[in-house]
Amino acid sequence: MEPASLPLRRWWQRLARCCVAACLLPLLAAAAGLAPPGLAPNGVQYWPDATGTAGFAQARAELDQGRGLRVDTHRVMPLGPRRAVWYRLDMQPVAQPRQVVLTLPIASIDLVELFRPDGNGGWQVQRAGDALPVGEWPVRYLHPAFALTLRPQAEPVAYLRVQHSHPVSIQWTLRDAGAFNEANKLWHLLLGGYVGFLLLVVVLAAAHAVLWRDSIHLYYGGHVILVGLVVLSLTGLAGEYLWPWNAWWNDVAPAVLAAAALGGIGLFVRELVAERGRRLLSSVLLLLAAGCFVVAAAYLAFGRERVFLVHNINAAVSLTVFVAAAGWYALRHPKVGGWVFAGLAVLALGAGFPLLRNLGLEPPAAVTPYGLQVGAALQIPLVLIGLYFRSRERRDNQLRVHALARTDPLTGVGSHRVLLERLEQLLGRHRRDPLAGAVLRLRVSNLAAIGHDYGREAAEAAMVRAAECVVHEAREGDTVAREQGGDLVLVLEGRSSRDQAAATGRNIIAGGLKFSGRLPPGVTLSLHVAGLCAPFPRGNAQLLLGALGQMLQDIAADPGGRAMRIVDGSDGADSGHGEVAR
Repeated sequence: MEPASLPLRRWWQRLARCCVAACLLPLLAAAAGLAPPGLAPNGVQYWPDATGTAGFAQARAELDQGRGLRVDTHRVMPLGPRRAVWYRLDMQPVAQPRQVVLTLPIASIDLVELFRPDGNGGWQVQRAGDALPVGEWPVRYLHPAFALTLRPQAEPVAYLRVQHSHPVSIQWTLRDAGAFNEANKLWHLLLGGYVGFLLLVVVLAAAHAVLWRDSIHLYYGGHVILVGLVVLSLTGLAGEYLWPWNAWWNDVAPAVLAAAALGGIGLFVRELVAERGRRLLSSVLLLLAAGCFVVAAAYLAFGRERVFLVHNINAAVSLTVFVAAAGWYALRHPKVGGWVFAGLAVLALGAGFPLLRNLGLEPPAAVTPYGLQVGAALQIPLVLIGLYFRSRERRDNQLRVHALARTDPLTGVGSHRVLLERLEQLLGRHRRDPLAGAVLRLRVSNLAAIGHDYGREAAEAAMVRAAECVVHEAREGDTVAREQGGDLVLVLEGRSSRDQAAATGRNIIAGGLKFSGRLPPGVTLSLHVAGLCAPFPRGNAQLLLGALGQMLQDIAADPGGRAMRIVDGSDGADSGHGEVAR
């Protein structure tokens, strides 16, 4: 591994550790929500209200007469439109007043009503859920919570009514106030860390889109924002802080954002596989993504009850196709596609449990409430790693293409474009320092003869050997390039006298006369060198190259057989060193 790549690798290793830690945050938060209660109920029964119209008196009578059923917190309750479930909570008596909090860790529950004796023979009612703004809940919290005071002489019984649009497993906890406050702090600490992690990923995506000129990072950043909002809606943090006074949006936000996030996944996967040239697959992905956005708009227009089933069927089909497309891409591009496929597969696995529940099946209830949150958290770093490898490969390809535009493909020296840039820079500096710089143009005079006698490969090898001789004499800061006509040009930076330029030319000519394993046996290079030293004549880079080209033609026609001529702007005199290559 190159030393320059070590700091980058260490940076990515640190980021990977942060990603893994951030992925565990929702898992730890979920565990915090399932901590054992400080004060457990002595007995709990439930009674399903099939019509959803039973009042408190009727439900109380049914439960008090023993018609209730034993509660299993892992069982999916028969909830849905115009249905409700009533609970009777018989709590342990206390010897002294105790402050406790009853919580239902389901942020998107429609309505929860708690009936408690008021001490005067009546009943007081507390309400929470999406039917009310979070700011009006008895306890402004991530999910419905009720603060209670248990007294020694009070009747230790409470009734709970739960109403929701679809079946869901209800896991409630009863804690003393101290345990609830500690759990509250832990939840907000972990979710706050998760929000910070999401913001970091979004900033990285935006930076990568700009630095690597890859639009897929913008799709990924939008996807992360939508998935993050879904997670925050499902955990209740968004309802508590982002829209605490908008009950309607707090109710529909998880479904609307989930549909939009699914559409974002479709656009992301389409952008990923589009470069593989499968027009049909790209069109299918685009169509499914558009369908997801239509479902999100339908939620806003028609409400949850009319679109709920369509949304879940669309989510199941779309997510399956998106994961399959990512798997197809992984088979063709494993290094990148493998990470992306793993991330989307984890997300699909986590989302599959609530989808099965919403479609009337019975997945494991213990993982259903938190499957989507954990899957969404885990897929973000996995996809990010895959995009890193993708962008690095694209950047390397772009650098190679850029290098081809600035490098002569045969000799490896600078291209004609680079040569013109360096000459213009030299002439610009020459205006400030008239004695700065020198330019040598070299031609292999016997190149045609080598090609005629030994073939094209030998001629190309001769050109490469000539470039080696020139590069060997170049100093730091000098430029070696190939002119579009095939000649080699050496641009000497700094102040160079005619004698110094002539010495450089002699060394190049002598290098061409040495034996080289690149050339056929007995073949050496006959090099002609034309040079201009400062001060240069007036003109631009093209005129300068033209003057050197004319000098090379004069050298080739010289009856004396001299191989080099060095002049400057003060006179056109011969340098007197032509005898080197006779």
